[in-house]
Amino acid sequence: MSEDLGERTEDATPKRRREAREEGNIARSNDASSAILLLGGVLVFASSVQPFLKSLASMLEKSLSGDHLASGVRADEVAEIVVPPAYEAALAAAPIVLGVTLIAVLGQLWQVGFMVTTKPLEPKFERLNPISGFGKIFGMRGVIKTAMDVVKLAVVAWITWVLATGILPQIAALPELGILAAFEEIGSMGLTLAVQVGAALLILGIADYAVQRFKHDRDLRMTKQQVKEEFKESDGDPEVKRRRMQIARQLAQQRLTTAVPKADVIVTNPEHISVAIQYDPTAMGAPRIVAMGADHIAFRIRQIATKHGIPIVERKPLARALYAKAKVGQEIPPDHYKAVAEILAYVYRLKGKAVA
Repeated sequence: MSEDLGERTEDATPKRRREAREEGNIARSNDASSAILLLGGVLVFASSVQPFLKSLASMLEKSLSGDHLASGVRADEVAEIVVPPAYEAALAAAPIVLGVTLIAVLGQLWQVGFMVTTKPLEPKFERLNPISGFGKIFGMRGVIKTAMDVVKLAVVAWITWVLATGILPQIAALPELGILAAFEEIGSMGLTLAVQVGAALLILGIADYAVQRFKHDRDLRMTKQQVKEEFKESDGDPEVKRRRMQIARQLAQQRLTTAVPKADVIVTNPEHISVAIQYDPTAMGAPRIVAMGADHIAFRIRQIATKHGIPIVERKPLARALYAKAKVGQEIPPDHYKAVAEILAYVYRLKGKAVA
């Protein structure tokens, strides 16, 4: 197997990361998701609890103040009595439910982004293999995970204890308050404690996510041979690639054979660059480049031009400028009109043609 061809020292390629993501193999921390959900849920509940309690109180008051309590309830009146309070309760609870749901979704998107895949749901034999399962539980990874969970639990317990002991004077003073004030104080202390514990859990969750991300990147590393094989697959077989290049050269040669004979003059560098220029005063607004190339293509252009008796003129600066700025099939740039016109005039004088 390619996995055994060497040590995995190379970073994962984009293709390997994409395939791992499609299979559901991603870096994710359950601790971070739980901490975000806990902290966000506490904050959402704290901001919405008073309107929610007021709605519940109003609903109970309406339900208990009706005449049906004394006269009884007929079967056809059940819907009229139950539906309005239930609807009002649903509206009161909607901000809390929607807020917590949104936070849960954002907690996942923050880690993995938007992803839909069914690969993790596909049955795999290794998941049902008890030997593999025991290996995960009692192996080194299982031991490390258990140790980390114990450390996290100890840290959270210590933080909770420190925070709880800090509010002991407030707890001791509760009997001196009235019932409503005591409940309000308890709610305030509980909220403060939950927010602080949630913040501590969030810090631990972010640290756990960083660890999971590091482990995920390490697990996706590739051997040098794997990288070479993937590059070969993505770039194509060398033999096929050579064949494509050969066909492309043949097509280019065919285009040169057709285009170069139409030219009026060939401007050269003299050996490295050749530019074939055509000018028809009746059909063109300016001279046009019909073929152009460097090295072996330039040599081929000169061969075809010599065969068809097309003049070859050496103009090094002009040839380099046209090769750098102009394109085949387009008119020459305006700043080279004068230089090309002088060459065409010279060629026309040689052929005994009139200059338009």
